[in-house]
Amino acid sequence: MENLDLIKSIEEKYQFKISPNKNIRKEYFYRVKKKYYKIFGKEKKFLSSNTIFKNLDKDEYNTIKILSEIDNMSSIAVGFIINQIAKKLGRNDIYLNIGIFRGFSLLAGILNTECKVYGIDNFSHNYHFGNKLLKPEDDSQENLKSKEYFLSYFNKHKSENKHKFFEIDYKKFFSNFNEYINFYYYDADHSYENQLENLEIANQFLKKNSIILVDDYNEEPVERATLDFISKNSNKFKILKEFKTANRFIHPTYANGIILFEKHS
Repeated sequence: MENLDLIKSIEEKYQFKISPNKNIRKEYFYRVKKKYYKIFGKEKKFLSSNTIFKNLDKDEYNTIKILSEIDNMSSIAVGFIINQIAKKLGRNDIYLNIGIFRGFSLLAGILNTECKVYGIDNFSHNYHFGNKLLKPEDDSQENLKSKEYFLSYFNKHKSENKHKFFEIDYKKFFSNFNEYINFYYYDADHSYENQLENLEIANQFLKKNSIILVDDYNEEPVERATLDFISKNSNKFKILKEFKTANRFIHPTYANGIILFEKHS
């Protein structure tokens, strides 16, 4: 199946109650219900309920159930897209995920799939930038919490011979890497410079017909760096689909936006 046809077939398996172009800040009843569910610790369940899946098999529904339990800064639709792409890969193909956080995007590639899955993260996120209640000295403790949370799920679902985690800076990882990637997901530093550089480095290892997923695509530096990379390498890469949302950060459809593109030659 061609990559574009694959993406279209994945989209046919779900729909949204509130669409990506709806400003959730103006959806009064949505906001009230979200606060209500948050009080009872069921906010994740409520956010996931915006996505309605159809014509899935038992294993796919079970995958969605597990993913819905994992703490994340993404959305169940994005997790499903990752899972469906990884599901089409063969047992010798590789899904490489840079930027683990608490394991949502990595587990999405592991559950109900046959491919090899590699995760890379050195757990150096600056949590205090996004949380006013935290101080810079709190970052190490927050990163440790994320690592322990991730490992609890990873160790439960991993297969020793095909699922690997590397606690290392991604540049150092690539300096010793000698395999080819079929599906690449980057979710680390999203500055323009790092976004562009990671794609340039990964390009050396991307196999023909590989799929690349970049998230936080609503952010201007991410979009600009990604499009600059594709434009610079237009003879090798083309866009499959852009998914933007009316709001930045956690929109119940595609979170903070994603783009899917492929290396066609």
